[in-house]
Amino acid sequence: MTQDLTYLLGDTRPEDGTLLEVAPGVHWLRLPLPFSLDHVNLYLLEDDAGWVIVDCGLNTENCRTAWTRILQDVIGSDPVQAIIGTHFHPDHVGLAGWLQEQTGAPLWMSRTEWLNARAFYLDTSEDFVDQMVGFYGRLGLGDGVGGEMRKIGNEYRKLVSPVPPAFNRIGPETTFEIGGRTWRPYFGAGHSPDHVCLFSEADNLMLGGDLLLPRITPIIAVWWTEPDANPLQDFFTFLDSMKGGKDEILVLPGHDGPYRGINFRIDALRSHHDERLEETIAACDRPASAAQVMKTLFTRELDLHQTRFAVGEALAHLHLLIEDGQITRELGENGTYRYGRAA
Repeated sequence: MTQDLTYLLGDTRPEDGTLLEVAPGVHWLRLPLPFSLDHVNLYLLEDDAGWVIVDCGLNTENCRTAWTRILQDVIGSDPVQAIIGTHFHPDHVGLAGWLQEQTGAPLWMSRTEWLNARAFYLDTSEDFVDQMVGFYGRLGLGDGVGGEMRKIGNEYRKLVSPVPPAFNRIGPETTFEIGGRTWRPYFGAGHSPDHVCLFSEADNLMLGGDLLLPRITPIIAVWWTEPDANPLQDFFTFLDSMKGGKDEILVLPGHDGPYRGINFRIDALRSHHDERLEETIAACDRPASAAQVMKTLFTRELDLHQTRFAVGEALAHLHLLIEDGQITRELGENGTYRYGRAA
């Protein structure tokens, strides 16, 4: 078994908005993000019949400019056969609708991911914001944070172009024949509800999206739309399903760089969360809010964007421990949940 990760290209990365071929007919595109995680990886698959785009980038001027150049200078008059979204997060499908307008290509996603994208994009109701603010209030973030979130509103809608009203579903039996390869889907949850990875067994290539990142851990968080979810258990189930894969597999991730060493990485991801679970239990020696547990797990200063991720991650660990019977939850008179060790 590989004892560490091996990066295909070392520290080499494509310049933002340019393509770098990482396997015959498989091109890596890196686009900028205006967050602390400052980039997203997308992939273009080349075929005699045209191109297939895997993930799209955020709906920003920088990303649209980069895509315009690629459509003109690289793809040119060749058709785009399909646009594939690994999951509904805006850095991955933010430009799906815009790219469909430019190319006429159909969008392919798992049904649950498309439904989430469509619902988040369309929801402009006060109920959406009220639910979000109430959820974070119960976690102990305070009125100030809630007020800032109310001002922002449905941020998802601001980060994506109109989500196409129709799509093609990626199901368990779906296959894509592209460039002489057969790509089959693997589904996983935790980071998002029904994330799709694509695997070409003959070539040991895995389009891993955000589930198999090499250096950072995917965000595994509870969100206000499913406040009692147990996403960490879902993620563990996915990791268990992938364990034992060949270490020759080249993973093409949604962030950082292509790598080999999938079993080592799965072990590292599991170990990271096991350590976090121990820290979470210790943080509940005395009854604590999710916000207090968050500050134990994340000691650096966090902006509002990062705070939502961090408290959601803390809650994901708390929910797994509640289901395991190690932690209890009670709603206090002030409307904030308190978490403590089970007797």
